Amino acid sequence: MPSSGKTTVAEALAYDLRLPLVAKDEIKESLYDTLGAGDVSWSGRLGGAAYGILFALARAMLASGVSLIVEANFFRDHARDFESLPEHGLVQIHCSAPLDVLLERYARRVRHLGHHDAEKIAEVPGRYESGTHSPLDLDGVLIELDTAEAVDLGAVAARVRTQLRDH
Repeated sequence: MPSSGKTTVAEALAYDLRLPLVAKDEIKESLYDTLGAGDVSWSGRLGGAAYGILFALARAMLASGVSLIVEANFFRDHARDFESLPEHGLVQIHCSAPLDVLLERYARRVRHLGHHDAEKIAEVPGRYESGTHSPLDLDGVLIELDTAEAVDLGAVAARVRTQLRDH
């Protein structure tokens, strides 16, 4: 879900594990800066392009034998994008929090204006209720984190490190 702590967790793991991080919002904000921020519809189009770029980068890195972290608010239908990647060991880290926590975080975050967060906050309850951002049905290890509580990122990194070593 948006505001579930994905970026915070991904950045900490990338640092601890010394892995490259490919983040959808970073790609999307580069597209805003290059092509313009536009309206909410334009933001959605650039979001789709950002996912395409994210998976293209992941595909190229995995084909070269490079492990990486990809971070985004993936939707259930992104499972097929992961399945189309070159052979890899997958560790899915799913961040969640109660709706009231997500809404409070969403309301106070400061991001690129192209995201149109003031307009999109109204979508959060529907996304939450629909389960559209539930863990993906993928082969591999699933680690679920409730980010409303303190997360032991060292322990999460150790689990990921073990999976990387065993693959």
